[in-house]
Amino acid sequence: MNLFGTDGIRGVANADLTCTVAYRLGRSMGLMMSPSTDLAVGKDTRASGDMLEAALVAGITSTGRNVVRLGIITTPGLSYSISHAGLGGGVMISASHNPAEYNGLKVFGPDGTKVADEVEEALSAFILDDHANERISPSSARDFPTGMRIGRVIPGEGLVDRYVDFLVSVPGKSLAGLSVIVDAANGSTSHIAERVWREVGAKVQVKNCNPDGDNINRQCGSTHLAPLSQAVTGGEAQAGFAYDGDGDRCMAVDEDGREMNGDHMMGVLAEDMASRGALKGNAVVGTVMSNFGLEAFLKERGLKLVRTQVGDRSVLEKMRQCGFSLGGEQSGHLIFRDVLETGDGILTSLLVAQVLAGSGCSMSDLRSAIVDLPQVLVNVRADNPKGLVSDEAVADAIAKAEAHLGDRGRVLVRASGTEPLVRIMVESEDETLVPWCIGYLREVIERRNRGR
Repeated sequence: MNLFGTDGIRGVANADLTCTVAYRLGRSMGLMMSPSTDLAVGKDTRASGDMLEAALVAGITSTGRNVVRLGIITTPGLSYSISHAGLGGGVMISASHNPAEYNGLKVFGPDGTKVADEVEEALSAFILDDHANERISPSSARDFPTGMRIGRVIPGEGLVDRYVDFLVSVPGKSLAGLSVIVDAANGSTSHIAERVWREVGAKVQVKNCNPDGDNINRQCGSTHLAPLSQAVTGGEAQAGFAYDGDGDRCMAVDEDGREMNGDHMMGVLAEDMASRGALKGNAVVGTVMSNFGLEAFLKERGLKLVRTQVGDRSVLEKMRQCGFSLGGEQSGHLIFRDVLETGDGILTSLLVAQVLAGSGCSMSDLRSAIVDLPQVLVNVRADNPKGLVSDEAVADAIAKAEAHLGDRGRVLVRASGTEPLVRIMVESEDETLVPWCIGYLREVIERRNRGR
């Protein structure tokens, strides 16, 4: 059994995701990952972060390894700190865009990217083995250290400052004169975003920047854009940017309050990068969720969209295989591989703002160039999402919906890797066909879920 989903070990903190799991993960990392180097631990603003951090730190230091404790930092900030400070890996304590009662443990290797499947499997095996610690006994050649050989905790605030300096250095010119509103989702970017935007010269107003341990992602941030849209349309800002709880995603709104998702931003950035000869392979890596409108936009400009399965790991893997420089997800998780090999919401917003500042256009002008096909996404709560997706009756329903669309659209039904949900996407050039397909698939999936 592998405890890791598509984005770490997740669950309700202190129920599904316990201190025992965190402690054993810390021990397993201390024993298995990058010997003789320090490991890093960071967290978002959830109340359970302190508890899980304490357990992780105890597990790591019990093996004689030191821990660089970064405190509250974004997931890409942890990634940057690991790769640029020569650390042996680390853990980000976050459940990203999920509600506050959830938390997660994301493991990164010494290169600052998420560890491979086989590493996750080895870590899982140790965590799940109740006798693992008994085998490593005082009589063993691998006895746990005592006295001064026990690992220590090293404050990591200086690395957070270095990460901020890195973000400020990214735009090629000052963004003075640009006015933006930023939604920090009461998450990790609450302690970083305003500093960055002010240092690059922009006029910035920050919303949802008062985390209390419980309000992370609550009706704010990248998954709840309505408040940001209202703020932008009600003021003089030229654009708005919203991050998720751990700061690896960014969604935007134009001056009219219209959403700009990851597809739209990839299109804008791809065109700009291609014009400067910076878009390697003249291609963008998207996922099966990317709207056909992005593909058409790129094709008109002599560029191509290469699709992968959902998940930033799949996107990065394809980028590495093919040497591409830009990729991402519709959800706003964009990767600029020549800058940082992980999604970074603040970085994404700065690069979009740089294009906006240099274009002489409005944000709505940039947004309007990409014409979406009508696409509807719905989530269905399920006890066993993976089992439902492979259910014969659900497969038959998908085939029927695809036949209904013909060659005028597509259907995607998949199990969420982070929540107990089945996600349904229907896209068609004929928007009148979409509601029936969505309703039919949802009804079949809900019925099969009740009957399993």
